Amino acid sequence: ERPGLPGPAALRAALTAAVTEFRARDEALPEDRRTRAERDRIGHDIWSRTLADTELPLRAVHAAQSLGFLRAAPDFPVALLTAGSWLRLRTPYGSIALRRAGAAGGLGNLAVSVNG
Repeated sequence: ERPGLPGPAALRAALTAAVTEFRARDEALPEDRRTRAERDRIGHDIWSRTLADTELPLRAVHAAQSLGFLRAAPDFPVALLTAGSWLRLRTPYGSIALRRAGAAGGLGNLAVSVNG
């Protein structure tokens, strides 16, 4: 188990801040620059950021939230596990596994799998 992963409430707060930032940056774009490519660039910038002092990208936390693995209440244990080039965000409701960028045999910059 890797140290430094915030608790569920802090994970949800980080996601809320990221979504708020995405919307603000999108709304600040001039109309002629509101393209899929520009929105993808903004999304990549935000969702590729790592969380706290971990290597876990916000993209993985967003996936966990979208799949219902980060429940609003009550507070529950979350853990960041590693094995070789793999990271795993584990909650009582399911896990998100991903291979770190640059790992040999990966499927690009980030490979995500879901186990629920």
